[in-house]
Amino acid sequence: MAKGDHIYVDKGLFDHHGIDCGDGTVIHYSGSIKGGMNKIIRVSKSTFAKGKQIRTKIYQKKYSPDEIVNRAERRLKKYHTEGYDVLFNNCEHFAYDCTTGEPDSWQVINAGAGVAGAGVVVAALGTATTQVAAGGILGLVGFTTTVAAFPLAAVLGGAAATGLAVYKVAKWIDNSDSKS
Repeated sequence: MAKGDHIYVDKGLFDHHGIDCGDGTVIHYSGSIKGGMNKIIRVSKSTFAKGKQIRTKIYQKKYSPDEIVNRAERRLKKYHTEGYDVLFNNCEHFAYDCTTGEPDSWQVINAGAGVAGAGVVVAALGTATTQVAAGGILGLVGFTTTVAAFPLAAVLGGAAATGLAVYKVAKWIDNSDSKS
């Protein structure tokens, strides 16, 4: 691990991400929600890791280590309490944005694809009651469903999630050529 690395630890159901500052500290979203807010903070590597193995994300193209740390420090100072959102502004979005200028979260993309994919299976195999319950889940990704419309919504949801994942991969590959 080195200054400017996008680092993460496995927390079981998800990974927790931050930026290695090169001085034994990490800037990241805090894992605890005190006072209803998740904050960008700077902590020691051991506090960040909490006994877990720290891993490093590998990038083909990224900002320089100094620029990555500067970007993290600017957000720490300016947006100490910026609006954390698990789907649109989480710790992984933060680390990707500091590293490449593009906020991203593969965990969110993969979870969305899994939910939509599960919806397709439920639509094909489930009872009307199960389909209505699962329809509520797909409603989270923007589909209004009824018992009759749910199978179509599930298929569309699966296609949308797959399309989003393919788009993100293509965008990442394209962006990997534009950063130095």
